[in-house]
Amino acid sequence: MTMNNPIHLSDRCLVRVAGDDARDFLQNVITNDMKNSGAGKLVYSCLLMPQGFFLHDFFIGQDDAGYFLDCETARVDDLLRRFAVFKLRAKVTFARMDGNVYAAGDGIPDPRLATLPPRLYRPETIVAEPVAIYHDICIRQTVPCGSLAMSERDTMADVNLDHLNAVAWDKGCFIGQEVAARMYNLSKAKRRIVTVTAETPIASGAKVFADGKDMGEVRQISSNGLSALAQLKVAVLAANPPVLHTAEKQRLTLSIPAYLPAAV
Repeated sequence: MTMNNPIHLSDRCLVRVAGDDARDFLQNVITNDMKNSGAGKLVYSCLLMPQGFFLHDFFIGQDDAGYFLDCETARVDDLLRRFAVFKLRAKVTFARMDGNVYAAGDGIPDPRLATLPPRLYRPETIVAEPVAIYHDICIRQTVPCGSLAMSERDTMADVNLDHLNAVAWDKGCFIGQEVAARMYNLSKAKRRIVTVTAETPIASGAKVFADGKDMGEVRQISSNGLSALAQLKVAVLAANPPVLHTAEKQRLTLSIPAYLPAAV
């Protein structure tokens, strides 16, 4: 994807991962495979609870100084605390590092979808568009943005991460692997993230109904409020989906992302 102006992802920060065991440590705990890492490449991955529920998502990059994480600023302290729990005797350190994250045409391709803007890492601040523009791009393409759309009660399938290159199913063990793999192999997803639109602003957290039944909730709202990511029951995503509306009878139009298979 090409872009005329960079977007400052001001809700993201960088963490340096260093030490002799840095690569092995990450390989043992994250959902993706470190063999996919390298200069000019990003690995998109997650940290899960042992029970398979979502905790954090992040990008892993590599530069001349080693590995770094591109993660959510508001939750970075919790991420580092959880990494420390699993560190044990591993020779690995984690430290916040200076730098800014941008979405820009001359950056590194986003491994989730080829249609998302590349990600650019710069030590200095450059003139750029606000992060809300990036969030709107993600909503249009049904890509959840961290804790704006995902919570610790979600599995990877609940928020489409199993189809956004966040996990390597053939790499072997990682924290929460047994539950995540079972749901993936048995196609037992009960909910999915979709994009919904309306003619009037949608409220964050609004319940979504169909035929009087609770089908899910609105998660992440666009800057103008007219579109959003909603987590809905898979039953809604049938060939002839029912009419969706909020409790205030606000009608919602459903859009299922092309990256989800027909049998979700």
